[in-house]
Amino acid sequence: IGGKPSPSPSLHNIRSALSSTSNSELADLSWKQWAADHRIEAPKLNIRDPTADERGKGGVIASEKIAALDVLLRVPAHLVLSTSNASSQAIKAASRAKENSWATQLTATALTSDLSWVGSWSSGGWATDSKDLGECAWGSDGVTGTLMATGSDNDKEVFAKFRFPCHPVVHRAAVGLAALTGHDEAEAQKALTERGRAFRAMRDALIPLVVAPTDRGKGSMRDRRCWDVADALSRILSRAAEVEIDGALSHCVVPLHERLDHASLPNTKLVCFGGREVCLVATREIEEGEGITRNYFDAPRLIGDESEGALRLLLQFGLPPNAWTK
Repeated sequence: IGGKPSPSPSLHNIRSALSSTSNSELADLSWKQWAADHRIEAPKLNIRDPTADERGKGGVIASEKIAALDVLLRVPAHLVLSTSNASSQAIKAASRAKENSWATQLTATALTSDLSWVGSWSSGGWATDSKDLGECAWGSDGVTGTLMATGSDNDKEVFAKFRFPCHPVVHRAAVGLAALTGHDEAEAQKALTERGRAFRAMRDALIPLVVAPTDRGKGSMRDRRCWDVADALSRILSRAAEVEIDGALSHCVVPLHERLDHASLPNTKLVCFGGREVCLVATREIEEGEGITRNYFDAPRLIGDESEGALRLLLQFGLPPNAWTK
């Protein structure tokens, strides 16, 4: 299942008529058409497609000077993917998981959602796309559908006789992840194995929610359902936020907010007004042309996840190196 929503037929006609329009303008037009169709208000924002280097994050820019406390985005509550409006099917499935965490609940909600913008997601945390691992026997060629679904909870014992601390593919990924982020290899391995453990704790309960699994050219029906659950979890982890809805803290993913750039001192904050809409509010004055940001360190994390700094920003959110020092 982070990209932009699928264009409507009417927008296709507009695009044909504007063949000379730049890609950036087309992305903004696509967003504004979709937002208008769904009664989302964002009059002071321009949108462009994230570049390949941005890995699905960024491209949301102030179109004019914005005052502190101005509302930049208004999203009707029913368009927000949230644990507070999960379907009964998602709630029942999550309750059967070994670990009924916020991540389990929100992943189940995504798998049962009929929101078109949720179905448009593609980017996620590091190695959601196996190309992040490089092409070699123990890299992308060695994953079982997806890195998160590779291995088992018994790998430490299974591979000890080969002097591997875990599954060889996961071990090699940890070495690469540590080298990329400057963190200790043991830290990277722990973060990867914890992510795999969280997936396996929800896998069997959530695979029945995958009705039509992605065709990957390999794997049984069950395998492909498992891989879709893993990808859904990775994409949820890279987008999730917390906001108080109807007096209770809710874990959610909000359109547009889910793809903002990162800043340790962000210029926006999510708030909910009366349970009817979720809004993005400016926390300070924002100049025209300035990127709109959120602090991904404030996002919810998996139970047992102790990763910090660049390791967390890349693994959980897929954020590139230029975001690690912001």
